Amino acid sequence: MMPEMPSGAENRRSIRQGALFFTASACMFLFGMILLLMGSLLPSLAVSTVQAGSLGSFPLAGILVATALIGPVLDTLGTRPALAVALALVAGSLALMPECHSYPELAAAALAYGLGGGVLNTATNALVADLRPEGRSAALNRLGFSFSLGALAAPLLMSWASRTQHPALGTAGQATAIPDAFLLRLMALLTAAILIPVVILRFPAPTRRGATLNSLLGVLENPSVWLFGVLLFFESGAENCMFVWTGKMAAGLFALAPREALLILGGLTAAMGVGRLFASQYLRILGSRKTLLGSAAVVATGTAVTYASRHVASGLLGLMIIGFGMSAIFPTALGVAGDRFPRETGTVFGAIMTLALIGGTAAPVLGGWLALRGMLNILWVPIISSVAVGGLSWVVTRAEG
Repeated sequence: MMPEMPSGAENRRSIRQGALFFTASACMFLFGMILLLMGSLLPSLAVSTVQAGSLGSFPLAGILVATALIGPVLDTLGTRPALAVALALVAGSLALMPECHSYPELAAAALAYGLGGGVLNTATNALVADLRPEGRSAALNRLGFSFSLGALAAPLLMSWASRTQHPALGTAGQATAIPDAFLLRLMALLTAAILIPVVILRFPAPTRRGATLNSLLGVLENPSVWLFGVLLFFESGAENCMFVWTGKMAAGLFALAPREALLILGGLTAAMGVGRLFASQYLRILGSRKTLLGSAAVVATGTAVTYASRHVASGLLGLMIIGFGMSAIFPTALGVAGDRFPRETGTVFGAIMTLALIGGTAAPVLGGWLALRGMLNILWVPIISSVAVGGLSWVVTRAEG
């Protein structure tokens, strides 16, 4: 008997889902770029240390505020209008940044693209979770790979681009320069291009159209929502701490030059990207529960290898093991949460990702305090995180066991 061929409607549905996933991946790539954008720009800006710290925090503040507020909007209005507004906000702020002539203008632009980035992050994860109900964790890991590519692209492009001088205001009113004006405008153009399929394509209908805010927020009374949030609090904290401190730690432990230390950081980041690229394969074999528990064990193993290292090669190996172990935890935990709350994905994702951002902000500061007593003490952050993630994963995925 001949196998039944897929109907034309099924083919069209598959093509539409593929186009939506590609659009979501482009949005996540863009989010990875803008998350590290200000850090790439700051070395070339003639601003005071206090102003530099503020400029670095404005995008993060915008991301945090947007993430905390956007969840119910996604469930009631859908991801399409949210993505359209976010992309327009990012495109506008990036295009205007080369025209900023003062610190307040730069701060406003940084806050604006941070707000847009926070919406992009939450909305794309919610969209992909709705598109792939039969394999949310695997799909979200593939989406996370796009984020890793964007995070690698931003500093590489900024270091490569030719400098375009444009007057801005320094600490004492002196003329300084906004670097890479051409590249900023190119990023704005890319953002505007991504907006085209968002406007054209047909998105999934909102899962809770017309629902009241009180009814949506009622899902947050479920204790498991906050268990997922605490899990991602620890995971995001470990990831950001390692992103911030790996280069400095490697330089201090192995007497490396700054460029060599950045290569070590690149190794950890690349290992995370590779892990997310292949996570969809081993998720099919292991399932979400074993993937989360195994990933936590890999992070602990990598931490032990790094702690015991006395040479650059073994230190790099340990850090890459840590990166590979961390890679699948965040998207897989989001996938499990999406499986648990399929009709309130936006609200739940907004809540737990807000906790993740708080952890990601606090952990690098904790790493700095630990570093005062020796660089190896920074490794307490990933080891404590791996224990917490393992324990919380055991609880939130016990239905799979």
